[in-house]
Amino acid sequence: MALAVCSFAGPGCSVFAEDYPAATAAAMRAFEQGRFEQAGELFTERSGALDSDLFLTHAEAGMAWHTAGRPEAALAAWQRAAEVLDGFGDRPTISGRSAVEGVLSLVVNDKTLPYDGEGFEVALLHAFSAWDYLLLGRFDDAWIEVQRGYALQTAEESRYETTYGMNRYARWLAGLVHELDGRPDEALLDLEPLAGELPGNSAVAYALARVRALDSGDGAPRRQAEIVLVFEEGRMPSKRPSEFVYNWLGTFGRISVPAYGGGGAGRERVEVLVDGASAGASVLIEDVVSVARSNLDDRIGWLTAKSLARTVGKTVVVEKLAHEAGKEHGFGAALGVKLIGGLLGLASERADLRSWRTLPAAVHVLRVPVEPGAHDLAVALLRGDHRVLTLELGTREALPGRPVYLTARSLGERMFAWAAGGRTVAAPASAGAAASDPEPAFGPN
Repeated sequence: MALAVCSFAGPGCSVFAEDYPAATAAAMRAFEQGRFEQAGELFTERSGALDSDLFLTHAEAGMAWHTAGRPEAALAAWQRAAEVLDGFGDRPTISGRSAVEGVLSLVVNDKTLPYDGEGFEVALLHAFSAWDYLLLGRFDDAWIEVQRGYALQTAEESRYETTYGMNRYARWLAGLVHELDGRPDEALLDLEPLAGELPGNSAVAYALARVRALDSGDGAPRRQAEIVLVFEEGRMPSKRPSEFVYNWLGTFGRISVPAYGGGGAGRERVEVLVDGASAGASVLIEDVVSVARSNLDDRIGWLTAKSLARTVGKTVVVEKLAHEAGKEHGFGAALGVKLIGGLLGLASERADLRSWRTLPAAVHVLRVPVEPGAHDLAVALLRGDHRVLTLELGTREALPGRPVYLTARSLGERMFAWAAGGRTVAAPASAGAAASDPEPAFGPN
């Protein structure tokens, strides 16, 4: 009865009727429209039923700050997300969660569980943290995040007995971090296996050629300056319920499991313009949507079995209560119990639609050498071979061993980009650009 009351008491208590995509719709609108501070605040306000969404609260807010070109603020939020995950480590029972939470998930639905992130989401939390640490010149912290991502990937692959390359972006980053830190031999350990997984990937081939030259004693790459781009394409599709409603023993119930909606990756690229000339276009390194769907496929059998067990159990309980009510109060009472019980069963059996919705659908990368000195920089969003949007990022001085880092994010018809590293000579003239370092440029407004 307490759970039934809770379910209708309001959104802060509901574990039945409230779905994460609907509950965070306003925050997502703010994020997609470039109102990142507001998005961060709205995501932070979201705690979920039984405070179950704290990981997502910080992960989503961190992505808002990251896309705004605020790596320090993003890292603070992502550190809080990691601390939430660390808090699950001492829980001794079902999937690292408490016994009470495990029972609630088996009796009510999985939305009663604190969300501890899909494996690929946690791996990407560490990868994006590593990138932001790298932008701040904090190599040791970046490497720690890469190591955490590796550990998570190993655990997930062992658990599900499958491999789907969810940490390729992190390995590419690890190669970059090691090269910049003067350890090309360790960079080879990251890049050579990656080149085997992604034959023909020009971004990986370029990085591998550089570290092989450095490892052989060739100092030429150290005398070059570089532009390094990470392009985050679009955003993840939301989860939706995949459901089947049945009628059994005179009552009705529902089996409900999550599935990802439509949408894919690899439809866009970003071209880097240096002094008005094309320096190259980004290359896909991580198809996040495909990894997410593979990750969910690995668990869908277990989720379906749990939903089936729950809904059948509820049906049996309702039938027993209806039988007792019928003996005491007649057919009308039995029918009423079945009706109310069926409605409560339908309300409570809902798929867990939570996911890190601000993640990009794909991650692309590019590294290009440039002559040391000041360069006018811009990025152009490509669909096919057509430039659909160009953002000026100002003038920055690229120095040997100190790359200029560019981060770009596409969201619908918009793109948001910012630069860090090197030395600022002139800030971007785009509307909405800040005078701080790094310099963001948003468009179109």
